[in-house]
Amino acid sequence: MNTLRKIRDVYQKLDFILSAEQKKYAILVLFMGMVAALLELLGVAVIIPILDMLIDVNALGNKWFIKPFVEGLQLNNTSRMIWFVCIGVIGIYFLKNFYFTFYNWVSLKYAYKIRRELSIRVLHAYMKQGYIFFVENNSSRLLQGIGNDVDSVYSIIGQLFGILTKIMTIICIAVFIIFQFREMAFVLIFLAIVCLVLIQLFFQKAMKRNGIERRNLMFENNKISIEAIQGNKEILVMHKQDFFVRIYSKTLEELYRVCVKVDLGTISPSYIIEMICITGVMLVVATQLGNANGSYTLLNQLSTVAVAAFRILPALGAITSGINVITMNMSQLSASYDTLAGVKELERKDTEKKVTADKYRNIKFLKELEIRGVYYRYPNVEDFVIAGVDIRIEKGQSIALIGPSGAGKTTMSDIILSLLKPQKGAILMDGIDIEDLGEEWSRVIGYVPQAVYIVDDTIKNNIAFGEEVIDEERVWRALKIAQLDNFVKGLPSGVETVVGERGVRFSGGQRQRLAIARALYRNPEILILDEATAALDNETEEEVMEAIEALQGYKTMIIVAHRLTTIRNCDKIYEIKDGKAVEKDKKEVLTGLVSNIR
Repeated sequence: MNTLRKIRDVYQKLDFILSAEQKKYAILVLFMGMVAALLELLGVAVIIPILDMLIDVNALGNKWFIKPFVEGLQLNNTSRMIWFVCIGVIGIYFLKNFYFTFYNWVSLKYAYKIRRELSIRVLHAYMKQGYIFFVENNSSRLLQGIGNDVDSVYSIIGQLFGILTKIMTIICIAVFIIFQFREMAFVLIFLAIVCLVLIQLFFQKAMKRNGIERRNLMFENNKISIEAIQGNKEILVMHKQDFFVRIYSKTLEELYRVCVKVDLGTISPSYIIEMICITGVMLVVATQLGNANGSYTLLNQLSTVAVAAFRILPALGAITSGINVITMNMSQLSASYDTLAGVKELERKDTEKKVTADKYRNIKFLKELEIRGVYYRYPNVEDFVIAGVDIRIEKGQSIALIGPSGAGKTTMSDIILSLLKPQKGAILMDGIDIEDLGEEWSRVIGYVPQAVYIVDDTIKNNIAFGEEVIDEERVWRALKIAQLDNFVKGLPSGVETVVGERGVRFSGGQRQRLAIARALYRNPEILILDEATAALDNETEEEVMEAIEALQGYKTMIIVAHRLTTIRNCDKIYEIKDGKAVEKDKKEVLTGLVSNIR
């Protein structure tokens, strides 16, 4: 019952994961598998005329499967008969092996198609989850989801097709053996069942446990390697290379220890089956030959059965190994299923949002942005970070959000950006909830973060960020406002210059201005700057802020900052403290900041 439950569980999860098109391809592959099984049977059956030819060539001509050819092709002498049988066997084996090559090509192509499409679907599912999903999940775990977990699903599907083909092959050959030698057929079938039961009893729990342990260790190993690479500067400065290499070596040693168990559990069933089945077959052969005094009929039967048995044994080994591989990969299948199942409801809501957002296509920001009674707390946290914030921002105004670290300034900006959805209250643009605007809101608002994300690509592609068709005039306009145009003009490749991974070839200030240019490229009507000039020196910050402040009256700006130079020209200043937003006297705040600087 437990095994049937697991089979049903695998079927239900694969039925959900596979698309309608993939299921149609699966039927084709299964049909091809049936043909492969019949050809495997034919490969065994051709042994009969060869044995008959060796025993009595003339008698071979009277066999029902040869007689029509003898009459049709006039095979009236021994030489012709021998050549016909030998060429026929060669032709059958050529056909069989060419077909198997083609069948394996189709199976692999199908399996890799699933692997590719599933990886894309999982990544798409991640993108649908929202910002808080990425906050709560380790990037190594997410990479595992689109890499190792998908590979495991691919492996399960490949094994399932292999198992079904092998089962059909065994059934065909078993039926054939029953007609040839009933006693031997029942012995082989009995031994096969015994082998499958014993192997499942001894291996199943261990393979499942090792599969879960392997997945966890792969995550730890990926996490350590990513941390070592991304933290290379601090590691080299502090001379902690040996520490990270030691930790990596330890987890890798544990991972490979488990992998040895997994691989051994996959390989060893074939040897166990071979030992049991050969023992049984040899005992039957010894008994039958001892009683029959080596009759030609019995010799023919035993020879055919021996060939069939040696076809069945590898098939049985492949089935048991496949079952162990599936058992070992069940945790990864469950992870992929949970990811895709979890996003189904989100996709339904997104569809509803798109229908609502269509009526706001190309909407303009005309009057005001209102933060009305907003409350927000993070998952699994009892206290609200934002508790009843009310702010009204008129078009063209610049406001500042100040306050101590951890007060909720960045959280407030994330809510305005629609990255976080408040538990209570709403953000309204001209009276319309930004949640109803959908993707249109991302066109209205621009964002410059404190921690800049730079892709390993050209300056142009970093500024246009995700755009396939790039307007170079807009690129240069954005660079000019960000005070970066002269620097880029001085580079040999200009906007085609590759910035390196995470912008490593640029200084901190240049990376920050690149982020500002990116935000301005889309010409947003509202601009949020979250400590956007924190990495700049005073002179560069002054230049950038002058350029940004030139947009006052044309752009509505929300500036999250501490530094005097950043907020000095804001129309209003709000302090975020204890979850509230309190408007502060501008003169008082700026005087306090000057005192603090001194």
